[in-house]
Amino acid sequence: MGPEERAIEGDQDRAVGSEDRLLGPVRPDAGELGLVELAHPFAREGQQLGVLSGYQRPDEVDFLLGGRGQDESHPARLSPAMTTLERGKLGHHGQGTVENPGTLNEGRPMDSYVIGVDIGTTATKAVLLDGEERIVAESTRVEHGTVYPPEQPSGAEQDPEDWWAGTVKSVRQVLAASAIEPRRVAAIAVSSQAPCVVLVDRDGRPVRPALLWMDRRSDEECRLRSPVGEEIRRLCGNAVDPYYAAPKMAWLITHEPRVKARTRRFLTANGYVNFRLTGTYTVDNGHAGLTLLAGLNEVRWSPWLAEVWGVPFDWLPSIAAPTEVVGHITAEAATATGLGAGTPVLAGLVDATAASLEAGVASAGDVCEMTGQSTVLNAAVPYELLAGGIGALTAWAYPIPGLYLLAGTMVSTGGILRWFRDHFSSLSAVADVRDEKLREGLRSALAAEGDPFEVLDRLAASAPVGSHGLVLLPYFLGERSPIWDSNARGTIVGLSMATTRADVVRAILEGTAYGMNHNLEEMRRLGLDPPALRVVGGGAQSCTWNTIKADVTGLTVEVPAETRGAAVGSALVAAAGVKLLNDLGECVRHRYAARDRIEPDQARHLLYQRYYALYRALYPALVSTFQELANLRRASP
Repeated sequence: MGPEERAIEGDQDRAVGSEDRLLGPVRPDAGELGLVELAHPFAREGQQLGVLSGYQRPDEVDFLLGGRGQDESHPARLSPAMTTLERGKLGHHGQGTVENPGTLNEGRPMDSYVIGVDIGTTATKAVLLDGEERIVAESTRVEHGTVYPPEQPSGAEQDPEDWWAGTVKSVRQVLAASAIEPRRVAAIAVSSQAPCVVLVDRDGRPVRPALLWMDRRSDEECRLRSPVGEEIRRLCGNAVDPYYAAPKMAWLITHEPRVKARTRRFLTANGYVNFRLTGTYTVDNGHAGLTLLAGLNEVRWSPWLAEVWGVPFDWLPSIAAPTEVVGHITAEAATATGLGAGTPVLAGLVDATAASLEAGVASAGDVCEMTGQSTVLNAAVPYELLAGGIGALTAWAYPIPGLYLLAGTMVSTGGILRWFRDHFSSLSAVADVRDEKLREGLRSALAAEGDPFEVLDRLAASAPVGSHGLVLLPYFLGERSPIWDSNARGTIVGLSMATTRADVVRAILEGTAYGMNHNLEEMRRLGLDPPALRVVGGGAQSCTWNTIKADVTGLTVEVPAETRGAAVGSALVAAAGVKLLNDLGECVRHRYAARDRIEPDQARHLLYQRYYALYRALYPALVSTFQELANLRRASP
């Protein structure tokens, strides 16, 4: 059945807006005869699941790509909630532009406030900004746990209700701390870890725990799509990998039929919280770009991609730009959060995008690095840089018109440090003490030392460059870019009887910096040459880590004066969405200031280059070992 023959039925639960555009199966790369080949046999276990056959002329392809005559009734759309005026000011992927440049909207009420919420991998946090983009209040980090199912060694899951509870608590905290009246909050926006897969039933209730971005159980689903892998890459910009949302959904559809039977919608982490706030099903265009179900240049759902992955098309929610209002606080959500009923809710964004906004990434070539559980190296680039392919990196839409975010995405960095803290630090040893009185005494003594991560930071600083001859591969949960290998595992080479705890902690910081440098090299291959590296997230608080990053990369490391996290970027998007800002890009650019600049030491950089060469040689030498270990794990009872 050709794509032009597929019936696209009207929906169910139209959340917002009424104008739809659908993305067809391929972009129009016509040859000399003006023809486009649409033949892509796709087989699964010897069964022919679908064939796109025949040749279509460009005018027919235009129809498939959402041109003339497209179905205007389906809820999966690019810009679901825009007025006619806003639609006339669209950028090239659904991003609003402005009539009058400038940071501030001269007509806005200066006593208005906005709230930004970020749902990270380990915790949820909120901030409240005033009319001049100053932080008035911020919540504590409301932590949520991650489950690593023993029957799925590459799995990682969270309970979506924890995200909602964290949002409620953090929003109430900033309202209480600021003592402002809820009616003065003009808008709220939510960013989140990405991409997560939340499947919900007809009432919007999760049918199972969410699969996180670091869940890599869908390797086989990706392998089965290898015959059309290049076509997927050409359409989406991103390579087929378990990191993305569609393979995760394909795994659930194949292995959990009862879940499939109960599911009515796919949501992301921030999309689920937005549903709890508004009752509408939506996804922002950044998250949609991390599904392998939508295009890159114009972020619209593709029926062909949905068929390739076996994802029911009616599961897909409305697509909106981050600054679009997708709904308003319901009476029920108002009671839970303390916000006023009717408060606008924006579509929101990916956490790495929000962190980049806080770090002042507003112009082509700006680069920042965000380290929490993982590390994401972000660069703002024009589409022209992506059009020829992005190699081993990842890309998605950015809220500033004319720019995309090109990212090198690692799985485990800060997470490895947390793993060491939990299992091998003095703090973890306290749990093994049976005597309750002695255990509490030890806990009090360790608490007097301060933040355990600060203690580890000082410990790492006491070890020399190279950690007395240790090299760590940070692949503790497999790896995303640039190696894209679910079977890779963490490795420490060079251990001896003389190795100390300080050596191991420093090796963790160095190994993750080597991984970031590997991604930086991929960006340089595409023509990027950043003069400095801005660091944000929890990792930016580590003086030792920042110094190591400067010495490994040879770049000046800038620590922003304000490093409160992605929630700040979310709040700025909320302000732009309700026109409290005239120009998000100008605001982001002018808010940024560096608190510290750490220059690389040339002697240490030269020594690190030698260690980095060993780091790069280790993975190719161990890749077959990683594969055999994966086979053994799967064979174990």
